[in-house]
Amino acid sequence: MQTSQRRRSIYARCILASCILVAHAAVATAAPSASYSARRHAFRTKIRDTPRRRFPSPTPPPEIYEKVKYAAPLGSNTAYVTPLHRDGKKRPAIVWIQGGFYWGVDNSAWAPAPRTNDQSARAFREAGLVEMLPSLRGCDDNPGDREYFLGEVDDVLAAIDYLRKRADVDPTRVYLGGHSTGGTLALLVAASRPPVRAVFAFGPIARVDWYGTTGTALDGADADEVAMRSPATWLSQVTAPVFVIEAAARGNAASFEPLRAAAGKAPVRFLLVRGATHFSTLAPITELIAARVMREAAERIPFSLDEADLAAAFAAH
Repeated sequence: MQTSQRRRSIYARCILASCILVAHAAVATAAPSASYSARRHAFRTKIRDTPRRRFPSPTPPPEIYEKVKYAAPLGSNTAYVTPLHRDGKKRPAIVWIQGGFYWGVDNSAWAPAPRTNDQSARAFREAGLVEMLPSLRGCDDNPGDREYFLGEVDDVLAAIDYLRKRADVDPTRVYLGGHSTGGTLALLVAASRPPVRAVFAFGPIARVDWYGTTGTALDGADADEVAMRSPATWLSQVTAPVFVIEAAARGNAASFEPLRAAAGKAPVRFLLVRGATHFSTLAPITELIAARVMREAAERIPFSLDEADLAAAFAAH
């Protein structure tokens, strides 16, 4: 089964599990006594999956992406990045985290996909942003073990650092985004206070144990392991603007209220897309976001996003 097919299967299980568990579970949102970054770096996890074999990711079409290595805490990780612009202009950029419990990169980044389920994030590169799709620890031929929402946070922070240093990137206009488990991971990265202009988290979840049975080492996580990996524990520490976006039904919208309570006064907005699904939100809403990011950079029109904007974009879609 291809990676993209595995992602769809995992998503379906995750959405069902979250709907069931959210109805019966409560979230502990007590303010942590130390910063998320400090707690994460001091924590010693027992949850990890060591790859039996490591395989390099496929080489992308050169006109769409370059396959690069970026410096991460455990060594060099693979990523796909749009080709370098050599015109001397600085552009907005985004690091995008794909969904599923395997954070590798593959041909789903450029293969044709229906607009009702286009997880490629192509909207950003097609609008003119520099786009980076990082592969994380324990995936593809990267070093390390998969830790599922823990050490991967530091890999994403390293990817952001790599992208900010690109010659064609405006380091003041770097964004972070992700979908499903990638959205959950994006919230955890946001709580680490990265140097990004904004974060777009599509369909995240409040607590990682609400994913239900995942078939990974995460299934053996105790309460402390879960708390370290759950956005609801740390969302109050966010400082950059965060937009949490999900379909009003058939998705993880049940996590909105626990996450809202956890965020407190942090700059986190929660936006529902009526009539959409966990997947059909992606194509029209990423196109809307990409267009507004580029408009802000070119015309200095402040970035804004509300539910009316999402409704109009989805209706046009």
